[in-house]
Amino acid sequence: MLERERHRIILNLVEDRSVVSVTELVELLVASEATIRRDIAAMADRGELRRVRGGAEALRPRHQAHLGAVHFATEERVCFAEKRAIARAAAALLEDGDSIVINGGTTTYRLVEFLDDLKLDILTNSFSLASELMQGNRHRITIPGGTIYPQQNIVLSPFDHDTTKHFAGRLLLTGCYGLNSFGMMETDPLIVQAQIKLLECAEKLVILADSRKLRQRSSMVVAPLTRITTVITDSGAAPEDLEVLRAAGIETIVVEPDETGVEPAVKGLLHVA
Repeated sequence: MLERERHRIILNLVEDRSVVSVTELVELLVASEATIRRDIAAMADRGELRRVRGGAEALRPRHQAHLGAVHFATEERVCFAEKRAIARAAAALLEDGDSIVINGGTTTYRLVEFLDDLKLDILTNSFSLASELMQGNRHRITIPGGTIYPQQNIVLSPFDHDTTKHFAGRLLLTGCYGLNSFGMMETDPLIVQAQIKLLECAEKLVILADSRKLRQRSSMVVAPLTRITTVITDSGAAPEDLEVLRAAGIETIVVEPDETGVEPAVKGLLHVA
């Protein structure tokens, strides 16, 4: 990733969350700690942010409540080639006439371009995904009631009784913050609550997670490994991380990143276990 692009992502993230740690930036940008520290120092010298111990702070920190999740526009730029290939593999699991649930996120958003040949009944809390899919007029789209969080492009509700109670899907397609031996993890309690409700709507759980996610952890587990049916990730995943999933009996699909933005050949699908 070019330095200019890293700086733009760092600035977006700092302005969105007020404070961000070096560790978070290393994971998000797949860069060394030394590189991130140099980036922060250079941006601080230009007066774009403030250096703090272990990270960076916005010049005008936000004080209002917001989700503890990365801004959609920021996260969308990261690992784009991997996410596109993962979304393509996920779309291949779908059947015409399927009833599915799609959780909001930058990886699941990439499903849009691969669903044109299908007619689906979809429940999604992704405001942007619902808007895009409506243009084709092929799918029936249901969204849950709740509050729109524009920075993450999702609709979330703290209430138990909403549309999700009346929807049944064959698959739930979702991204995650982290995935490891503890299971699928997120960082914000409201997101965790919303995902648990979506889980109750679907028979099988399919996780779309680029290889960074297999190294990230948090304190909040959404679903244990026993609840996960399939994981789709990219070839940057470490063998030991994949083995954890396979040992748990999870179907594990590994794809090559789609570097060109053009449909990859069949060889892009490396392994199904």
